[in-house]
Amino acid sequence: MISAFLPSKAGSLAAALALLLAACAPAQESAQPPAQQPAAPVVPAADASVPVQASVCGQVVDYPTAPERAVVHGINLVEMVLALGLQDRLAGYGGLRDITRLPPVMQAQLASVPDLSGASMNLETLLGAQADFVFSGWSYGFRQGQVTPASLAELGIASYVLTESCIRQGSRERVALEDTFADLLALGRIFRVPERAQALVDAQRAELARITTATAGVARRPRVFLYDSGTDIPITAGRFAMPHAMIEAAGGENLFADIASSWTRGNWEDVIARDPEWIAIVDNDVPTPDAKRQFLLAQPELAHLSAVRERRFVLLDFAEATPGPRNVAAVRKLAHALHPDRVPAP
Repeated sequence: MISAFLPSKAGSLAAALALLLAACAPAQESAQPPAQQPAAPVVPAADASVPVQASVCGQVVDYPTAPERAVVHGINLVEMVLALGLQDRLAGYGGLRDITRLPPVMQAQLASVPDLSGASMNLETLLGAQADFVFSGWSYGFRQGQVTPASLAELGIASYVLTESCIRQGSRERVALEDTFADLLALGRIFRVPERAQALVDAQRAELARITTATAGVARRPRVFLYDSGTDIPITAGRFAMPHAMIEAAGGENLFADIASSWTRGNWEDVIARDPEWIAIVDNDVPTPDAKRQFLLAQPELAHLSAVRERRFVLLDFAEATPGPRNVAAVRKLAHALHPDRVPAP
C-alpha cells in the first residue's frame, strides 16, 4: 500500500545495536503477557566481596563479588552503567555505532573503554576480553542457542538481563518506568554502589511524580503512534515496550496498546482507522528522523490523519525510547507536547 522507503525493524535496530554478543535485532514476534516480579530489596554491601542478590526475570540470582571487567551491550544499557559512574569497571561495550550519540559527559566517560562492536561478539570474544560480567537483554544480545546467561554461567561469567526484555522469555503483567529504576538499583547492588543508584533513582522518581501529578485528571489523553521504522509494515511499540509506559505517564494513549508484545509490527490500516493525534518518531540513525517525517507526509493514505494534518511530531532518541536513564526526561518532552498548558518544556 505504502511505497518502500524505510528499512525494516530488523535492519534499523541491527544497525543501531551493532553486534556484541551475537548478531540480532529486537525480535518482532508477539509474546504473551510475564508475571510481574518485584525487584530484590536494596542491600548495601560493606565491600566488593560481600554477596548480594538481584531479581533477574523473576529469578533470584546471587552475585558473590562485584564485577571488575564488565561488558555491556546496547546504547541505553551503556548509559545506565555510565549514569552510575561505573566506566572504570568496563572491559568493553557494544551496540554503539557512533559514540557521539551519547551525551557529551558520557562520551568522555567511555573514551578509554574498548569498543568491541566490530568483533564477532561470541563467547570467545567475551573470554578474550576477560569479562567477568555481561549486562544485556533478550533480543539485544542474549539469544537462545547463542550467548545466554546460562552459557555465560558455565564459563564462570555473571550476567544481568534488562527487565523490559524479559517479555521475550515469559509473561508479564505490564511495563513501567519502575522497570528502569529496578534495573538501576539492581546494578547498584551488583557493582556495590547502592547509594549512587538510590540517589539517581530517587531524583528520577521525584521528577516523574511532578510530571504525572501535572497530567493527572486530564480531560483527554491524546492518541500517540510510536513510529520506529518500516514502510510496508510499521514497527511500533506494543504494551510491553517502554514507550507504552512513557506515553501513559505523559498523559497520552498508546495507539497500539492492544498488542501484547514489546517492539513489534503494527499495520497501516489500524494507524489510519485509529487516527493518531501525535506521532513520536524514534531516531535510530538510518534513515534520519526528517526522512521518516517526510515519508509520512508524502503518503496520500495518511494525509487525513490528525497528526499528519497538524504536523504534530515528537522526536525521541533511540536511547530515550528504550529503557535507560533518559526515560523520565523523555516523558517530560512527550508530556509538554501533549499537554503544554500543564507541563513546562524540558
